[in-house]
Amino acid sequence: MVPLIFDIQRFSIHDGPGIRTVIFFKGCNLECPWCQNPESMALKQEIAYYPDKCNANRNCIKSCAHDAISYDISFEIDRNICATCNICTVQCYSDAIRVIGKVYSVAEIMEEVLSDAAYYRTSGGGVTFSGGEPTLHCDFIYELLLICKQHGIHTNIETNGYFAWEKFQKILPLLDLIYFDLKIADPGKHKQFLSQSNEKILANMRRLIEVNAPVEFRIPLIPEYTATDKNLAEILALLRENKVSKVHLLPYHSMGEAKAEKVGSHLPKLNVKPLVKEEINAMEHFFERANIQTILYR
Repeated sequence: MVPLIFDIQRFSIHDGPGIRTVIFFKGCNLECPWCQNPESMALKQEIAYYPDKCNANRNCIKSCAHDAISYDISFEIDRNICATCNICTVQCYSDAIRVIGKVYSVAEIMEEVLSDAAYYRTSGGGVTFSGGEPTLHCDFIYELLLICKQHGIHTNIETNGYFAWEKFQKILPLLDLIYFDLKIADPGKHKQFLSQSNEKILANMRRLIEVNAPVEFRIPLIPEYTATDKNLAEILALLRENKVSKVHLLPYHSMGEAKAEKVGSHLPKLNVKPLVKEEINAMEHFFERANIQTILYR
């Protein structure tokens, strides 16, 4: 399967050490209600609509052979009819309609990556594979990793941990860092909220620790879902059981909801009250009191 890339972000400083290029793969095997990249969830191409750019010239409606677009009171795409033929995006000269997901060859991605090699060297940065869930595309990433290693480029992957160990083993020796998410400790609640149990995730967590992989664990702090006293206590128990001494804490923000609207995502609006500074600090201190180092993203 040739993967789709929905973004290549240069000069990132939040996805590993130093200045990095982040490759965002399309497709995910979990359905987190709070997803920050809802345009990444589907493996296929999608059409996104940006109302702030629309000049309402109706070219998109005229060009759609499937009558999937209407513009009465507001712009609408009937995504049950839309064939993602992308003709409307070509006819939209204001760039209000865009295709999310593009096929890149290994050579095309590496051309982007190598253009910033000097920044990686001076900052200790490199390349991060993200998504979506990049481990759905281990064979493709393997080819990228081989070239990165030839050029001495630091490599990182951001994963939800729900991957086939047999496939991940292929890329593991070529990774300098692994960011591994721990979201919900209880298997039942994990399946209820994220569509899958966490049994495979916890098994992969233990395997990575056993083989002394360069893994660092991250906890998204989502009000009413992950940032509850019970869940954090259960995650702390997991960390202690596996002798993990450092975690990253990622407070929730609602940016993903605006992006979800643009691609017609089925994800609901959470309508949760954002964590205030004092609550975040209390969660940070909760882990620090247990002698676990915290890296807090603000």
